[in-house]
Amino acid sequence: MRIAYTNLLDDLVLADFTPSGTATGFPITNVQEQRLSVRWRSVTPTAQSVIIDFGTAQTIDTAAILGHNISSSASSITVLTASDGSTWSTIGTLVHNADAMLVFASATNQYFQFSIDDPLNSDGYVEVGRLWLGSYVTISPSSLLDFRVVKRRSDMVTIGKNRQKYASPGVGWRRFEMSFPATGGSILSAIQTMFDTVGNHSSVIFTNFDTEYADYPIVYPVYASIEGDLSFTHDKRQKYAYSIILEENK
Repeated sequence: MRIAYTNLLDDLVLADFTPSGTATGFPITNVQEQRLSVRWRSVTPTAQSVIIDFGTAQTIDTAAILGHNISSSASSITVLTASDGSTWSTIGTLVHNADAMLVFASATNQYFQFSIDDPLNSDGYVEVGRLWLGSYVTISPSSLLDFRVVKRRSDMVTIGKNRQKYASPGVGWRRFEMSFPATGGSILSAIQTMFDTVGNHSSVIFTNFDTEYADYPIVYPVYASIEGDLSFTHDKRQKYAYSIILEENK
C-alpha cells in the first residue's frame, strides 16, 4: 500500500504557476483547493500545460491529476521536469481514469510541468480539480487481504406509510475498511506521522496494491480522507495491530 499525503503545490503562490491558458473565473490556484469541484479550466483542450516553479529543487515521486474532465481519447497526459524551465524531459505518463490519475515517478528539479493534449474533448476545454506533486509512504505489511470496500451513496430517500418512495439522487463514493497485522519500527512511526499531519481534515491519495491497480478497479487509486480515530492494539514486542477507514472525497 502507498499513501501520498503531502502535496508540495499547496504551499505555492499564484506566481509559481504558469498555465498555457485560463478561462475567466477558473484560476489555476483552484488546484490547491481540497474540494475537487473547485477547478482550474483551460481555454481550449489542445496542447494545454501547467508549469510549476518551486524556486529551488524539490524531490517528488508521485504525480497526480484529480477531479478532471479529461477524455479517454486524450492523446497525451504527461509529467515533465526541467532544471532551467525550458529543457524538458518526461518523467511519467498518466493512464486515463475517470477519477484519479497518477504515476509514481521520481525526480529532483526546480521546474515541473503537467502536459495535457485532449483535442477531442467534447467540453471544448480541460478542467482539473487537483494537481499533485509529492511523495508517498509505503505501508508494509499491507492490508492485501483483510480489507472491505463499501460503495455508498448520498441519496435522500423517504418512504411514506403506504410505501411510496420520495427520493433525491445524490452521489456515490467508496469506503475502505482496512485492518493491518502487527507492525513496529519505522512503518509504525510513519503511520503516526501521516495521521498527525492530515488527521481527518486533509485528503490523501492511496492505492492498496501499489502499482498493480489496473486489474482491480474497485480499489483503483482514490482521493480520500481518514475517518475517525487511529487506534493501536499491542501484540508483542512493541508491535501493534491497527485499522484505518478511508472514505472517498469529491
